[in-house]
Amino acid sequence: MSASRIPVAGLLGARLTPSTSPTVRLRVLSQSTRRPALLLRPILGVSRHPAAARGLIRRYLSSQTESQPNRKSISHGKRVPRHPYAVRVTNAGVFLRTEAKERIISPLWLRDSCACPQCVDPDSGQKNFSTTDLPTRLPISRAELSDDGALVIEWENDIMAGGVSTHTSRFSAKQVATWHAGEKAGSKLRLPPTFWNRAKYESMIDKCRVSYADWLNDDDAFDAAFEKLAETGLIFVRDVPQSEAEVERIANRIGMLQHTFYGSTWDVRSKPRAENVAYTSKFLGLHQDLMYHDPVPKLQLLHCLENSCDGGESLFSDGIRAAYDLKLNQPKHYRALSELEVRFHYKKGEHDYSAPRNTIHEINGMVFRTNWAPPFQAPFKMQCVPHAAPPGFRYNLDDWREAAVHFQLGIEAPENVLEVKLQPGECVIFDNTRVLHGRRQFATTKGQRWLKGTYVSLQVYQAAEKRLKEKKYSSHAGQDFWLQAVRDVNQVKELSEGAR
Repeated sequence: MSASRIPVAGLLGARLTPSTSPTVRLRVLSQSTRRPALLLRPILGVSRHPAAARGLIRRYLSSQTESQPNRKSISHGKRVPRHPYAVRVTNAGVFLRTEAKERIISPLWLRDSCACPQCVDPDSGQKNFSTTDLPTRLPISRAELSDDGALVIEWENDIMAGGVSTHTSRFSAKQVATWHAGEKAGSKLRLPPTFWNRAKYESMIDKCRVSYADWLNDDDAFDAAFEKLAETGLIFVRDVPQSEAEVERIANRIGMLQHTFYGSTWDVRSKPRAENVAYTSKFLGLHQDLMYHDPVPKLQLLHCLENSCDGGESLFSDGIRAAYDLKLNQPKHYRALSELEVRFHYKKGEHDYSAPRNTIHEINGMVFRTNWAPPFQAPFKMQCVPHAAPPGFRYNLDDWREAAVHFQLGIEAPENVLEVKLQPGECVIFDNTRVLHGRRQFATTKGQRWLKGTYVSLQVYQAAEKRLKEKKYSSHAGQDFWLQAVRDVNQVKELSEGAR
């Protein structure tokens, strides 16, 4: 394996094992302190002992927090030794300790976050004051932990009391845990993804299936299926009734539908003079939908109502996996695809849409999504001069094309493409920002192929994902949850060794 630097935040979910290469470098990104990233280079002995490696990371983080300068206390909070938390008020703010961790919390943030019935209407859930109503100085008369672990703050001369008496804010132990486990990581990291090729997905396909009845009526089964959707970007709902309305019911289990100019739901079937290549019987290459639309749909659902013709098999490929493959093995191509923008467009009738996007969209070194739709790619507007990069860019159109060829080879390699012929009563749900989909040509002389489709937006998806994360990780109070994202370095190791 090469000594490529692999950001921890980018490798959601991996585990150090005895087989992990000693040259693997983990860049630990400390988002809370904004310190420069620490590059941990596990020596041979540490890399072969996962517990030792994890201990090294914990000791580093602990040493960093414990080395913070002491601040003079202006009043004293009550320490409760049996609690995992302790609190005191300092010149800088509220000093909150969780296990070996200590953090300063802004009084303004605490006061603004108060959700008591005075501050937040119990019926509407809306705030009864504006942040701008809060004074610059927010004196605290008392800060302590209650017997049930809640953080209690008493404010002097509070605005909700007309500035003449105190106001008490109470934050439950679960809320405080969320600030550390959820706010610091859960809201910033997605549920850990699992990269896959055809063999990998086929080995776990049974775990990526859920019955229609369980999806709608069993919360535990729904949570497990949704987690698989977050991990792999692709699941199947079986035993769906043969009704055009069912795709909407399945999508509504996640949240409301995303309406586009195709409507809330739409049909995928062959028709003459089709306005979209999907509505023909032709081969449809791997792509992502509505790259010209803003926002791009996060999820796509396709319910098979009929598929009795010859051909028409559905194709799926993991675009995030292909992007990381480039990042590890061909970093120059990765940078070209993540820097230069491609414009996508759709212009027909009264519809005229366009949007510029990077083929690979990364955030803090983590591949967030891919954008690939050759049928809807607009002409480039970079430059006309060959071999010249546009102002402010390091790469030109020739660089992009060469990189795009390698990306396309990665997603279309037979060993990376899952091929499935959907059966009536089957509904596929996939992440349109990660999983590319396509279709083989089918014959229209015998039988029919009819799918009913719909979309779910990123915002709706994230709300469902947040509910699941809060349920799944609520027990991780006081832990550095973001470190648990390092769950399977072997996934990246496979890529670097060419296991594609």
